[in-house]
Amino acid sequence: MRQMKSLNEINQVIENEPLVLLIIKTGQCGVCESVEAKVSLMLESRPDMTGVYVYMEDAPDVASAYLALSAPMVLLFYEGKEVDRIARFVRFDELDHVLSQYEELLK
Repeated sequence: MRQMKSLNEINQVIENEPLVLLIIKTGQCGVCESVEAKVSLMLESRPDMTGVYVYMEDAPDVASAYLALSAPMVLLFYEGKEVDRIARFVRFDELDHVLSQYEELLK
């Protein structure tokens, strides 16, 4: 997963990549770090998916643009549109299922 520093950077990735998973997190959040680590492992076997993350402290405008009212926030974008959103409690089995469905759409 690549770290982003601004809303503009994130928007460019979302516009240019067909399938993007964005994690919005905070710096002092152990759960956020754990979620990012597990999601990163999930994405290793998914070469068609782009994973990025951003710290709310680095880019506070990202939180307001994507209405991230809590952390961690996992957002999935398909062809530039938000198609899934998971906040605070991430069920990895459900996330894996959703990612698989959108991967199939790309083929």
